[in-house]
Amino acid sequence: MVVHIQNPHENRKVEDIAREMVGARTFIGWPFLQEGLVIAVSDSLFKYEKLVVVPGTPPKVISAPHFQQGLSHWKSKAERIESVYSKKCGIITGDVDVLVHVLPLKGLKRLESGALVKDYEGPDKEIEQAVQMVISEVASEDPRFLEKGAPPLSEEFPDGTNIFFLGEHAYGVAAQVSATTDSALSVVLAFFPSDKTENDKFKAIVEGRASLPYLLSFKAASAIGISTRALSKITSSFMVLTSDHQKNNLGLSIKFEAKSLKVIDYSRKNARYWEFSEKAVDLIREYKDKFPEVFTVLDHGGDDMARATDIFDADADAKVKEVKSWLKSKGIRDLEPVTLFSDHLTKNAVKEIEEVADEINKNRSKAAIKKVIVKNIPRHAVLKPSHAVYRLQNQHFALGDRVTMVQDSGGVPLSVKGVVIGLNAKSMDVVWDVPFMSGSTLGDRCSQYRGSAVEFNSCLNLSNPQFIASTSPTSTYPPRPNIPFKPRIGPRPTIQPAPGHQAAAGFRPASQSQPVAIMSNPNRGRGGLVPHAPRPAFNGRGRPPLNGQGEPPMNGRPAPNAGVASLDDQLPPHDDDAPSRGGAVHHLHPHQHSRGGYRGRGFVPHDRGRGVRGYRGRGRGSRPVESL
Repeated sequence: MVVHIQNPHENRKVEDIAREMVGARTFIGWPFLQEGLVIAVSDSLFKYEKLVVVPGTPPKVISAPHFQQGLSHWKSKAERIESVYSKKCGIITGDVDVLVHVLPLKGLKRLESGALVKDYEGPDKEIEQAVQMVISEVASEDPRFLEKGAPPLSEEFPDGTNIFFLGEHAYGVAAQVSATTDSALSVVLAFFPSDKTENDKFKAIVEGRASLPYLLSFKAASAIGISTRALSKITSSFMVLTSDHQKNNLGLSIKFEAKSLKVIDYSRKNARYWEFSEKAVDLIREYKDKFPEVFTVLDHGGDDMARATDIFDADADAKVKEVKSWLKSKGIRDLEPVTLFSDHLTKNAVKEIEEVADEINKNRSKAAIKKVIVKNIPRHAVLKPSHAVYRLQNQHFALGDRVTMVQDSGGVPLSVKGVVIGLNAKSMDVVWDVPFMSGSTLGDRCSQYRGSAVEFNSCLNLSNPQFIASTSPTSTYPPRPNIPFKPRIGPRPTIQPAPGHQAAAGFRPASQSQPVAIMSNPNRGRGGLVPHAPRPAFNGRGRPPLNGQGEPPMNGRPAPNAGVASLDDQLPPHDDDAPSRGGAVHHLHPHQHSRGGYRGRGFVPHDRGRGVRGYRGRGRGSRPVESL
């Protein structure tokens, strides 16, 4: 069965379609429908969007022409949509003349008022669909994505609910609902008065770290007095075979190119080069002074594994054990590699943070807890644990930030405090003040049961408050952070522009002051005369022209007593302005043939006892040469 689709928007102006559809919801992906928001409509020449031209006035439909590379891209998208429906789904859509640009539905988001509204994907997830394949209404809505108004406070915050206070003077303090009215809450805060000063202690530990200067790999190699190849080998794994055929790693193992790993405070990588700290440079220099024999073989080529006898002259196996023992004494084997795309604190800094946290917990007691009742608090001034995933979007963190767990799901107990010791692409490593059952050591970087990797929206940043709300009942909703938190640490590939969009600086093609013309070949009967600059006879593709005796001409003239008369005497007069093969005009020497003096495509062979043959090559319309 083949389904034919009738286009209800046929013969309509694209501006009218855009005025009707842009800003409205639609359903795409028929027959498996998915809801989305129309943001633009386009045809083969223009893209139509609704923009506010004058502030305070309703938006108008504005047409913008496609970029130069977007014209062919639009056509290919339209053809692909038609082809996919035809070949894979058995659906004949007809000509695709108009595309609808849609942002798919991501889910529901909670507003500060407590209402649930639909949330759509960003521009990077935009989908194009043919206008005849979108549907504006469906008979049955998906109940999972129905928008809901704000529930009453007594229903959303019953008495005894655990919450977190977002006021300025007790930000992030655990609280409990004591009473509710139609528009306000009464809560009981419980906190230690020394929390503010204790948070500053953890931040001071991180800020007090000495920033280590890093050297590029070739500068570090020059400072040590070795080659960059030797530096690359000694800083990674350098395997050596002993007499018992055992592999021994004599490298420092502070960089791993294939695994994209680095060692904190020793190595890192920018967009192109590895960099090494002064600590690493001093370690390599000490290694070289202690065992110079190891560095003498680092520049040797080949893929064979080095042998101990090639490095050390006498008692090679004992020397290898001595080198391994020295590396162990320097703590090389205890260094922990981490991914290039993350930032972490060192083990010493983490240990110091744990000691401060243990000291704080030791001096605390239940009698020191202070309780305060705060009344007439608006809804947006408190945070319910189940709402954290909706409200704590785009929150930013840094190493050493003091955080508290505000999600009631997961392995970390509610309202436990910790310190950020690592930032990854989509999560962060936190060492908590107290151990818990599902805790880990984060790869031996902290004590047992004290660490865990959590998502950004599961914690509240106490060192950098970003959701402070006013406690006045008539206050407006605080602005939310709009910039997404996406840590980009380490080397990243160059981002190419999206298809059909204007390229960023550095990716634009070179400007062409004159249009490019493709030269035609007149010998094939497809063009006329094409002027061209004179070209020398020697073009580098063949040997110089031969005279009648098979020898090169002397001073541009044929050799004396040549066995064959000059070809110019045999051929009809040749127009000097006529193009040769390829459309270029050659200005010839008096004794050089018009087809070029080099052997290649279209050369004139010499007489070899069989007479002079015609033009050799693929050219058509060549003049035959009579035999002498």
